[in-house]
Amino acid sequence: MKKALLALLMLGAAFAVHADQPMSDHGIVDHYCAKANTQRDMDECAAAALKDADRQLNATYQAALKKWAAFPDTTAKLRQAQRSWLAYRDADVAARFALADKERAQGTAGTAYPMAHSLYQAGLEFERVARLCEFLRGDAYGERDTASCADLAAHPAVVPHQP
Repeated sequence: MKKALLALLMLGAAFAVHADQPMSDHGIVDHYCAKANTQRDMDECAAAALKDADRQLNATYQAALKKWAAFPDTTAKLRQAQRSWLAYRDADVAARFALADKERAQGTAGTAYPMAHSLYQAGLEFERVARLCEFLRGDAYGERDTASCADLAAHPAVVPHQP
């Protein structure tokens, strides 16, 4: 029992060493909006957070496709998963802001709406980047690459097809 627990702890420690954890909602605000003083500043920094999240999401996804290009079944499943995740993201954001969207259409929405919308979507996208990074690392296949997700996305190692 002690050996199994020790092995499980070691596996968890190995995972924690290279896992890129997504920023918390507070972390996103602290990172992108620390110097914001006005609502306009907050809207702009939230938009910057979303733009960065979009960029990271696209780069990590494209790197994963490139890495696994020699395995068409894997890349087809990854494309399907990404399309499904995008549909989930859009539905989740729509559900979260359904009342605000209605108020916005009526001209009665609060001024914090653009900021809240952008920060929420950015948070979802940063979470997805972390998941795609684990796929990019090949964790499910026993790889233990400890490079940062940004480095892996910029320079994906291609897995050669083996007959």
